[in-house]
Amino acid sequence: MAMNYAQENIYVLIFIRLFGLVSMIASGFIIRDITRKLYSRPGAFLKKVSLTQSILIVLSIGDFGGAFFVQFISTWMVPFHSQLLGSVGSQQSCVAQGFLSTFFYSLSALSNASLAVAYCLIVRLGWKDKDKSKNRLPFVLTPFLISIVLAFVPLFGSNYNYNAGYSCYISGAPAGCEFDPNPQETCTRGAQARNMLLVAGLIPTLVAFFILTVAVVLLIHAVLVQERRMDQYQRAGRSRKMTMESFYQGMFYIGAFAISWMPWLVYGFKEYIFASVHKPSYFVMLAVTPLHGVMNAGVYFRPRLKAERERNPTDSTCKSLMQVLHIKCCCNRKSKEGAGDTPVITTDQQTEDDAEKGNEKKIQTNALAGDPKTATINLEAAQNAEIGSEKKVITSS
Repeated sequence: MAMNYAQENIYVLIFIRLFGLVSMIASGFIIRDITRKLYSRPGAFLKKVSLTQSILIVLSIGDFGGAFFVQFISTWMVPFHSQLLGSVGSQQSCVAQGFLSTFFYSLSALSNASLAVAYCLIVRLGWKDKDKSKNRLPFVLTPFLISIVLAFVPLFGSNYNYNAGYSCYISGAPAGCEFDPNPQETCTRGAQARNMLLVAGLIPTLVAFFILTVAVVLLIHAVLVQERRMDQYQRAGRSRKMTMESFYQGMFYIGAFAISWMPWLVYGFKEYIFASVHKPSYFVMLAVTPLHGVMNAGVYFRPRLKAERERNPTDSTCKSLMQVLHIKCCCNRKSKEGAGDTPVITTDQQTEDDAEKGNEKKIQTNALAGDPKTATINLEAAQNAEIGSEKKVITSS
C-alpha cells in the first residue's frame, strides 16, 4: 500500500530545510570549538586531539551530514518523475541520498554510544582523556565501519527508493509495495525493504540507545561510589555534588538522544509491524529528528555556559552565550563596569591552568557527556587530595 504523506506545500519544505540548516550550524559550532584550540597551537593535530574530542568530531560530522542530505537537500535528490515539489533528481541520486542518510545517521547514533562508553571508562577505570597510551581508534573506527556496512547492505536488492515522503530512504518502489502480501510481484525495486528497514535502521539505533543508557547509568554509579568513599573524610558532612552534576548532565544526554530518535523509532516500528502509520506521527518524526545536532550542541556547551554565567552574573545571557561560542557581536561587548582588559577565561582554559599548577582536584567540563555530551570527573585525584589533607589534620591533632 502506498503511504504518500508528501503534500506539495512550500511551507513544509521550508520548515524541513530550515531545521536541517539549524542542525548543521549547531554541529558546525562543536567541530569549530574543538578544532579552533587545536589549530591555534603548534604541533600536529592528531597528537593534540583527545579521545573524547575525536569521537565528538565524528559524531558532529554524522549530525551535519544527516541534516544536510536528508533535511536540507530533501526533495532535490528525489527522482523528478515522482512529481514532488522540488524533485529534480534521478534514480541514481535517490540511491545516493538513501545511502548517505543511512551512513550519517548511523554514524551519529553509534558515535553517541561510543562517547558514552568512553566517558564511562574514563571515570570507572581512571583513564585520562588525553592519555596517549589509550588507543582512540576503536572508539572512532567502530561506529564508522558499522555505519559503512549498514549503508551498503540495503544496496543489495535495490532497497533505496523514494519513500513517498520528502526524501529517499529504505523503501520499495512503488512506495509501500514492500508491505503487500506478495512484494516480489508488486515491487519493481526493493521487495525486501521492510526487513532492511529493521536490520539497517531500527535495530542499530535501538542498540545504540541501550548502550548509551547503560553507560551513563554506570558512570553515575561510579561517581556515587567514589563520593561515598570520601564521606568519612568530610567534616561538613557528606557531599553528592559530583554525583548530581553527573546525573543531570547524563539525563540531558539521554534526553537529547531520546527526543531526537524515539519518534523515528516509534514511527519505524509501527510501519514495520502494522504496515501503516498516522500522519501526525510522521510529521512529529520529521520535525524532531533533525534537531539532534542542536540538542547535542546544547548538551556540549551547557556546562561552559553555566560556568560563564557564574563567573559573570551581571552579563546578559546573550553575551555569555556569545563568549562561549567565541562569536564577536554587539551583545558580546564588555560593560563599562567590567573588569577592564582582563580576558575572560573559558572552562577549558581553567582546567588547563589548574593542571599546569599541579592542582590534583579538577573537574573537566569541556565535552559532551557523561555525548556524557557531560562533565568528566577526575575523582581519583580528588579523592587522593581529600584523603591526604584529612590524614594530615588527624595526625597533627
